[in-house]
This record gives sequence, C-alpha cells and structure tokens, in this order.
Amino acid sequence: MENFRVLVVGANFNNKGAQSMLFITTDEIKKRNPKSEIYYAGCEVFDENKYAFHEVFYSEPAKSIALGNNAMMLETKCFIKDCVKFVVRKQNNLFRFNEIKNLIKEINLIIDVSGFNIGKKWSVEIQESYLNNIRLARKYNIPIIMMPQSFGSFDYPEDKKFLLKEISELLKYPKIIFAREREGYQMLTEQFGLKNVQHSTDLVLQNDGVDVSNIYKKPLKNMSLPHVGKNSVALIPNTQCFNHGDKDRNIQMYKEIISYLLKAGKTVYIFRHSREDFPICKLVAEQFQGNKNVVLLDNEFSCLEYDEFVKKFDFVICSRFHGVVHAYRNYIPCILLGWAIKYKELAANVGQEQFAFDITEPNFNSDQVKNVIDQLLINKDKESAIIKAHVTEIRKNNCFDQIAGYLQ
Repeated sequence: MENFRVLVVGANFNNKGAQSMLFITTDEIKKRNPKSEIYYAGCEVFDENKYAFHEVFYSEPAKSIALGNNAMMLETKCFIKDCVKFVVRKQNNLFRFNEIKNLIKEINLIIDVSGFNIGKKWSVEIQESYLNNIRLARKYNIPIIMMPQSFGSFDYPEDKKFLLKEISELLKYPKIIFAREREGYQMLTEQFGLKNVQHSTDLVLQNDGVDVSNIYKKPLKNMSLPHVGKNSVALIPNTQCFNHGDKDRNIQMYKEIISYLLKAGKTVYIFRHSREDFPICKLVAEQFQGNKNVVLLDNEFSCLEYDEFVKKFDFVICSRFHGVVHAYRNYIPCILLGWAIKYKELAANVGQEQFAFDITEPNFNSDQVKNVIDQLLINKDKESAIIKAHVTEIRKNNCFDQIAGYLQ
C-alpha cells in the first residue's frame, strides 16, 4: 500500500530514551515497509530538513480539539494565545493547533512508545493524556499498538480510583499491548482481565542496529564526542529518584560512591540522559568542586551519540532506564540505582540482577553499591560476556516482527 501513514505517540527529544524509541520505531517500520510515512507526534521545535520522518503538532489542546472535546472553544483560545505569541515574537509552532485534527483521518496505524505513564505514581493529568491517545485511535477507528512499556501499580488512592474504570474500558481497544515487565503483564491480565497483552523486553534492547538513512535525510557527520581516558566510570542520575526519594540522602549516597571510585583510581564522568536531569548532575558534581577526576559534562547527545559514547567506560552507574539499555546494547556493565520495579527486571533480563537497587527503599545504603563496585572492578569483562549472551538471545524475538502484519 502506498502512503501507509503511521503516527508515533509518546516520544520526545528531551529524553534520550524517548528519542531512542522514536528512532528505532521509525527504523524498524521503514525496514519492513519502505513506502511508509512516519509522523512523530510532538510539540517541540522540529527541523523537517534534518529528519527523514514528519512531525505533527500534538499539544494537549491540539489533541483535545481532534477528540472534539469543547473543540470550538479550545480553537478560539489557541488562536488568541498564538496571536499574543506572534505579537511578542514567540513564533515557534504558531497556529498549528488543528494539524492533528486534519491529519488523523489519513493515519493508518498509531504506535505508542510511551515508556511509563500510567499507574499510581503519576498525576491524573499525565494518565489522562496517555489514555487520550487510545481515545483518539478509537474515535477515528485506527488500530493502535502499545509498544513495550511499564504499567502500574494500580492501587490508587480514593481520589484516583475513577481511573480504574477508564483503564479497564480503554485498554481493551489496542490490538496488542506489550508489557515490559512481568509484574505489569500480570496486573493487566489479572486485575483488568485483558486478553490483548503480551510480555516483551524493551524495544531498544531488541534492536541490533539502526539504518541512519531511515532517520536523517543527510549522512551524519563524524560524531564529535568528549575524550574519555582509561579507567573511567559514567554516572547518570535521574530527577525521578529525587522526586520519589530523599534528596539529602541521595546526595550523600552519591558522595560516598564517587569517593569510593576515586580511591579505586577511577575518573568519574557525570552527565545527563534527559535535559531535566542536569541540575541534579551539577549538584552532585559540586560536591567535588576542584577535583579534576570528577568531570561534569553539559552534553546534548542524540541517542545515537549516547549509544556510541557509553562504550568508552569501564562500567556505568545509572538511574535512567534507557541509559542502562544503551549500555547493555553495547555489553557495558551497569549498576542500576532505580526507583521502580522496571530497573530490577531489566537487569534480570541480562543476568545482572545483583547490580540493581531501588534507592527509595528504607534499607538501601551506599555500602551495597560499594560491594558491587568491588565485583565490577575485578569481573567487568566476565559480566560483559554474560550481558552479551543474554542480549543475543533477546534479539531473536523482536516485537516488530510480531506486529509486521499491521505495518502494511
């Protein structure tokens, strides 16, 4: 079929994990259907001359207009707001609020690559926005597939329990829901009785390489990555760990871990995997101001550059899910300092469960991390081989092969 149009929702460019899922989804679809047209649903500044896929403006008001929710009133508000922006010379994305309403009828398939947007840890607004993607697909009778992502838990407080009915009703609509963790799979199948759920590891981990011509219109220039010397370790914090945990306790934990690495003769590079994390990176680095063996990078890597950069380190201490995934893709050992079950199951998928911690647990302490640092100082090559063996097996079952029939 010519002009097979796919709308990819749930991605963004601020977070390298979300960008990875967009790039890999685009690549995997085009490999299976070269004539497909991919539309990225976003509301950032986007360079159409740079990328080999399209962008459609997909703000919350734009989505509501397409759904027909108070559409006339919303269109009027958006028009007035954009007129004001025009007058004050804020001219990004002006008068684009009807784009998705006009395009949606031409879409053949919606792919949702949200990483984790539903469950008791999220606000009602975030969860309703997530569910609106399914509402939009249902309204226009478009198939939607939820690619590997996390779900739950759903033991909501009283003021959020109304979401249970919405979830139960709406999650029946997708053709396939890929649950990234077994816990999420069990909740969806047992708590909600869903029959359209499959368990699948992360799609970025399953991918064995991207054809960059499916992503960029022009060949990439040589990557200009920071120099990293021998005996170096990457440290990648996550704002969410501070939101869900104790800030002072976390800072103290990082101080103790970095001090331990320095005593072991390591140079520590601190950098972000998502734009929102840089203030935390800076705060951690400030604890070692003046120490040339603690390096703060204010990087703006693409996910492809990050994938290359992570190869330079002996191992990685990471709190970003896809920061870990990119390391595992390249068989680099990781110590996972997470805040949700998804981190422990990710590590278990590649035989690394002893290196995963939930730093929000009351009994967690830096001594646990020091113990596994000692293991990696001795056995990093052994652990790398274990990761490689598991990833090789994981790549034999690509979730895009399972949905190939929907991509034509």
